[in-house]
Amino acid sequence: MTFVMSIGPTLENHARANDPVAVESDQIRAIVKSGRTATIQFSKPGYTRELLRAVNRLCVELEDKLEIRFYGHYQGHFDASVLEELPDAHWISVDCLPAISNEQQIGKLPKLSRLSFGVYQFNNPKFLETVNVAQLKELTLGEAAKRGFDLAPLKDSRQLETAIIAGHTTNIEILSSLPKLRKLTLNSFPKHKNLQFLSEANGLRSLRLILGGRSSFEEFHHSALEELSVARVRGLETIGSLHRFPRLQSLHVEDQLQIQSIDLAGASLRKVLLMNCKSLAKIDGLEHLDQLFELRVSRTKLDLDALAQRDWPASLRVLGLYSGSRKWNDATRVILDRRGYREWDI
Repeated sequence: MTFVMSIGPTLENHARANDPVAVESDQIRAIVKSGRTATIQFSKPGYTRELLRAVNRLCVELEDKLEIRFYGHYQGHFDASVLEELPDAHWISVDCLPAISNEQQIGKLPKLSRLSFGVYQFNNPKFLETVNVAQLKELTLGEAAKRGFDLAPLKDSRQLETAIIAGHTTNIEILSSLPKLRKLTLNSFPKHKNLQFLSEANGLRSLRLILGGRSSFEEFHHSALEELSVARVRGLETIGSLHRFPRLQSLHVEDQLQIQSIDLAGASLRKVLLMNCKSLAKIDGLEHLDQLFELRVSRTKLDLDALAQRDWPASLRVLGLYSGSRKWNDATRVILDRRGYREWDI
């Protein structure tokens, strides 16, 4: 079994063993013990009962720290009946799949607490009725040709802490009633749907909007939201007043080509990332961010020289400024390093 490490700019890492023919238990234990995420994944049929049973023995030991993933299977479909060999799996991902059969087996997994489901040709609006949603802590519902999942069964998700929903909106308002929901990603949320309902999600602390379309979302306000991320939302013209989020600590705006200005006043921000917002020419409220720890700005119309020379609060430790010129970037990095600012939050 060979693990391939995926390491991103935030230094998060993920170890994946792809289509293994044997289980290296000691290696997997070491990965999990180091704090990394370990995934055993299968892209095509061919896994034996013996192999899956060996995987299951690791699931008994590592519980929800080990992801078992089935993806691809592009020559046909994924037969979920093989999950019978994984009764002790806590974390199952069946995603990036064209088709599936015997999907009801997912709901028979007695210890399942983390589920990712993304099957493009799947069309069963009542799927969540077959899953024991009451014991789920994390749920991802991925892209499908028909975004028709009825989310009403999630009313029983009293343990759900993290959800990623890609375009499924039937009875989505039920999310606001979930007592432990803290992190929510809405992918491809349609512009005709109002986000007002999330204002009533009392436990929500992190919201990410990606893709979809709308000109604004000023109808959404939240007194306890701490993280807000907006990326590639078509037509978005404004983030609106941050006074709607008085406890906001992290703001990430990326690939928003129509936003011309942002006012950062009104929130106690510690982290601000403004990436590839090519019309952004004005930031107000910087002088109010006396707790700012990290600022990253890339591909905007902002005066980067002024930002590089600015007197920042003593709290600032990470400062990354990037133009379209590698020469400018390199020269400015030297200046920022001399001023004592790191490029990354390590």
